[in-house]
Amino acid sequence: MPTKLSPLTEAEQAAAEQHLNLVFRFLQVQQLPTDEWFDVVIFRYLLTVKNWFSRPDLHQYQFSTIAWRAMRSAVGHERDKQNRRIKTVSLDAPLPGTDGLTLGDVVTTDQQVYNAYRREVCRCEQYTRQKENAAPSGANTGDSKTKNTRSV
Repeated sequence: MPTKLSPLTEAEQAAAEQHLNLVFRFLQVQQLPTDEWFDVVIFRYLLTVKNWFSRPDLHQYQFSTIAWRAMRSAVGHERDKQNRRIKTVSLDAPLPGTDGLTLGDVVTTDQQVYNAYRREVCRCEQYTRQKENAAPSGANTGDSKTKNTRSV
């Protein structure tokens, strides 16, 4: 399918106008508000019209089937795009199921200081473990040689 919309030919314009009710029926069946979703759906619909005329192999299917699937795909891609966007949250909004507790109550300067302290403790513990693992295996060989010598 072409990714860039170019001007429709006269035949494509006629077909687009003839089947425009598909767009409104799709929005109604999918329970999508026209003012929010029309622009998302209409551009994919118009690309489908162009595609229908440029690819005769699609004529084995009804135009409405091709258009419906294309519009459903456009809605799915738009929802995916919206889900990837960063969500704005308020520190003063109550958290669900917490009897009015807010993020501002949970995220405090004390909590941030504790987290910094905890990270430092973890770094120290990790450094200590690395140091223990890096110690030469023969560091205690003097004691083991002594024990081995006595037993011989």
